[in-house]
Amino acid sequence: LDPGFRLFITALPHPEFPLGLLQMSTKVTNEPPAGLQAGILRSYTVLVDQDRLERVDGPMWRQLLFGLCFLHSIVQERRKFGSLGWCIPYEYNTGDITACILFLEKHLYNGPISWQTFQYMVADVQYGGKI
Repeated sequence: LDPGFRLFITALPHPEFPLGLLQMSTKVTNEPPAGLQAGILRSYTVLVDQDRLERVDGPMWRQLLFGLCFLHSIVQERRKFGSLGWCIPYEYNTGDITACILFLEKHLYNGPISWQTFQYMVADVQYGGKI
């Protein structure tokens, strides 16, 4: 066995999962940051780089991008209250905000933004469909 060998396992809790394997393993988790400011900062460091900021011309792109990161951070912070006010618990992750950013980017490339379409896709389809 090569000493550089590493095995990464992703598993849901299950009663038949070997307890010995779990106890001798190194556990790694990826928790969302605590606080609204930390959430926005994480969105900007993980998803929004300088290339993405400069892809679309005009001030509306940066403002709407910040709005999406702000919304995602609020939703992430809201999860700590549990199911209070939510119909179904859902783990919002970077895939949700990435889909919204890609939709916004493609929508702005096609000309003036349709606010009804944008609001429907973000609020109802991406985030609201899981609340």
